[in-house]
Amino acid sequence: ALNSFGTDTMAAWTAFGKVDSFYWMISSAFGVAITTFVGQNYGAGKPDRILSGVKSATLIMVEYSVVIAAVMWALADKFALLFISPAETEIMKDTVLFLHINTSSFILLGSLSILRYTIQGAGYTRLSIFSGVSEMIARVLVSLYLVPALKFVGVCLGDPTAWLFANLFLIPAFVYVYHQLKGRMPVNGVPANA
Repeated sequence: ALNSFGTDTMAAWTAFGKVDSFYWMISSAFGVAITTFVGQNYGAGKPDRILSGVKSATLIMVEYSVVIAAVMWALADKFALLFISPAETEIMKDTVLFLHINTSSFILLGSLSILRYTIQGAGYTRLSIFSGVSEMIARVLVSLYLVPALKFVGVCLGDPTAWLFANLFLIPAFVYVYHQLKGRMPVNGVPANA
């Protein structure tokens, strides 16, 4: 769908991806950290610490997302100039639009990282994989329906829509996993189902 709009749009998407990496690298780091935290507390039989850690990580991620999104939104053209010549006005305009639409949805990407890696750290890797399948389905739907209807704006909505679909899967999956963990873990040395 992206390629159908020509080289300027592809160049804008490439520039956007480089700027966007300033956010997703930190988002991924939060995810890796929560995986370790969840795994350790799962092994120690402390489900309440898992929930507490997820809440804390989510709060930090929301704060980070809001700050970085505000900065990237306000300075989208300056960030784009790191990778685009000022003379390339069409590419610049498209890159700024990509940034404006995607930065508005950074909270979705942040929560996706926290939830996916939490589920993975608890050992439910299949559910983690299914969240990726949800993203893929969303991207196919965007290509089939939003891009023809909204043209370039539809392309810009690809990532946010994928993040939304993943979260719609991950939130109930996390609730399920957390209840499973609570049911398995011993409380004061006594198995929960004893």
